[in-house]
Amino acid sequence: MSYSFSSFFKSGMVRSLRHRDYTMYALAGFVSNLGLWVQRVAVGWLTWTYTESWTWLGLIVFSEGMMATVVMPIAGTYADRIDRIFLAKLSQVGLMLISALLAFLTFLDITNIWILLVLMMMSGVVEGLWAPVRLSMAPNLVPKEDLSSAVGVSASLFNLAQFLGPAVAGIIIASFESFKYQFGFAFGFNSITFLSYFIVLFFIKLRTTNSRSGKKLGFVSDFKAGVRYILDTPGLLLFVFLMLSTSFCLRPFREIFPGIADGVFSRGADGLALLTSATGLGAIIGCLFVANMKSTKGVVRLMYTFLIIDVILQIFLVFCWNFTLALTCVALMGFAVTTAGISGQVLLQSCVHDEMRGRVISLWGIIMRGGVPTGAFFLGSLVSLLGYEAGLLIISAIFICVLLIAIPRSGPVIERMEAPPPSELI
Repeated sequence: MSYSFSSFFKSGMVRSLRHRDYTMYALAGFVSNLGLWVQRVAVGWLTWTYTESWTWLGLIVFSEGMMATVVMPIAGTYADRIDRIFLAKLSQVGLMLISALLAFLTFLDITNIWILLVLMMMSGVVEGLWAPVRLSMAPNLVPKEDLSSAVGVSASLFNLAQFLGPAVAGIIIASFESFKYQFGFAFGFNSITFLSYFIVLFFIKLRTTNSRSGKKLGFVSDFKAGVRYILDTPGLLLFVFLMLSTSFCLRPFREIFPGIADGVFSRGADGLALLTSATGLGAIIGCLFVANMKSTKGVVRLMYTFLIIDVILQIFLVFCWNFTLALTCVALMGFAVTTAGISGQVLLQSCVHDEMRGRVISLWGIIMRGGVPTGAFFLGSLVSLLGYEAGLLIISAIFICVLLIAIPRSGPVIERMEAPPPSELI
């Protein structure tokens, strides 16, 4: 019994939890992400309550995401030049203050859709600072052989928060009759959860600093070096294009859940919470699946397989007029798109040279953070103009075209992405 338990932590999917600093970091992230999902549900439902507009649902997500996208390249270069712990603390304070301000204004009952838009843009700026720092810290908290476990565990906890967060949001909203208290306490809850990350950052220490070799470059040169690395690495550009297309076409369905819950199924805030939790449940299973991987061999083909499954499911969602069937469909979509996305992240973390990690991860952050809101705004506009069914079918057709381009050219992607980085920069 003792031997089996020890072996589980040495070779199982939770092997990264052997490392104290990573465990503290991951658990703090879970608490913070729980608050994040409470706020996401509240912001989405508040937007729908104010406007009942599919376009506004996409616009709120787009405005936040685009601000993050602008800041991420800058933050990524500085993540390779400045103490990442300091940048992490700075971003947590910023996010905490913005959520607290949103809660304060809501309690005073002076919010409207425009104030919400501005505050989400402010949040996007700080998230742009935080994202590349967060993504590049995990490799500095575990040895390389435990990296896939760390990525999988972090993603599992994130999606566990996605599963539980909407339920917490539903409890908060149902506990109060007053509009301002329903959303005010939801936003306040999110503000408090940022303390978990902030406190833990005082107690962890990075295993390596990814110190730069050679002459330090300026910001513009640093950014160009990250882009050049992607362009010069065989297969990496096609991989980035595929992930950008995934973010644009297959992830935005979650951002229009308020409209689907109320506009399509007439289920209100409870329906929104159920749809979001169902997606989170599927995503948790996908993350656990990835966390069990011990090697990157065969991961590219696995990623393609789940992308194909996901686009088929998205088309099937159009014809789900039964709410229970729709819940099952979005749960499976959450599993497929998360498995593909986290597999991509593991591949990227494994194949990128340490010296370039911050800059390349910042560009990855642009793809994952910027592609979703752009796709959400595009999808929301399509649905407003052409209807729910036509919007989802069009964006699915776009991704099928991408697959027809990418799959026949996947040889260099497999060769480079499944191999370790060269000992020296190209």
